[in-house]
Amino acid sequence: MAPKEIPFIVLHGTPAERGRQHGAALGACILTSLTSLRNSFSDKQWDSGRTRSAACLQKLEALAPSIVAELRGIADATNLHVHDVLLLSAFEFLGGHTRGCTSAALSRPAGAVVAQNWDAPASTDQHLVVFVHEGADERFICIASAGTLGWVGMNGHGLAFVNNDLILDEAENGLPSLVIRRLMLAERNVDAANSVLRSHKHLSGRCFTLGDAQGRLRLVEVGPSSGVTDRALRFAVHTNHPIFAKPAMWEDIEAVARVYPSSRSRLRAARAHSLNSVDDIHSLLCDRSDAPDAISKSPSRREPTGTAFSVIFDCGRREALIATGRPDLSSYRRISLLQHASV
Repeated sequence: MAPKEIPFIVLHGTPAERGRQHGAALGACILTSLTSLRNSFSDKQWDSGRTRSAACLQKLEALAPSIVAELRGIADATNLHVHDVLLLSAFEFLGGHTRGCTSAALSRPAGAVVAQNWDAPASTDQHLVVFVHEGADERFICIASAGTLGWVGMNGHGLAFVNNDLILDEAENGLPSLVIRRLMLAERNVDAANSVLRSHKHLSGRCFTLGDAQGRLRLVEVGPSSGVTDRALRFAVHTNHPIFAKPAMWEDIEAVARVYPSSRSRLRAARAHSLNSVDDIHSLLCDRSDAPDAISKSPSRREPTGTAFSVIFDCGRREALIATGRPDLSSYRRISLLQHASV
């Protein structure tokens, strides 16, 4: 049986209005997610997370008031406290986050192509949503879990990003990754998005694959102690371990072997593909080498995550191709930001 298609919602207006629309449409899912999150941690851990959430919101009031307004809109529509709503996006404040993914990208004169199979534990896909945000001065598409700021995205300027988890060191001070991702979506190109990554402290390890409508492509690995390491490339593939020397020095090798045991075999399979077109990237994302722990992944005893969605961002065309579940078993839906432009 084919997986149920991820819901698609267009949000209009100011950040606060879009937040309220988000909360009104998905209130039950948001409450379920928050209850599950709360039940996963002790009172002490939860109180600590809320304290960090409150401090982060205070900082964001000056740095990114539109993000705060959107979060408050979600809180208003769901009768939840905004500190708790932020915790849905600020998973680093609580820990316990596991997302194993495979990314691929290609630089072209007509615009970069940035893609990913997003892997997650079973049932995570139940609360995934595709959002198109249409504001007075911004327009973007993101795939998010209900109540959150978004996992991957592309804006109307043709800037797109995907993200892979890296298990490096962790920090107490910094911005949540999903907040940084939304800050990047306000930028016009790869260089500006990379400047965002360089301007803020990171709470944990991540790899960002950035592409834009001018065809630029950049792979960026970040960590609390390693800082930012980046490289401009013609094509790129990435899984869940660092490929640059500096962040690799901080990798918890034992934890990677335990949490993402398929990372290196997925990278080997990805590197076996020649990337010259969107079709080549699609073929890579459908790869079942070493199944079930493949690029197009099924849950297994040693790694209980599976591909929840597959996305291909065509930056030049401002189009997102989105497949629910494993891409070798499902069809891509095409969503154009140009068709959803505000008039």
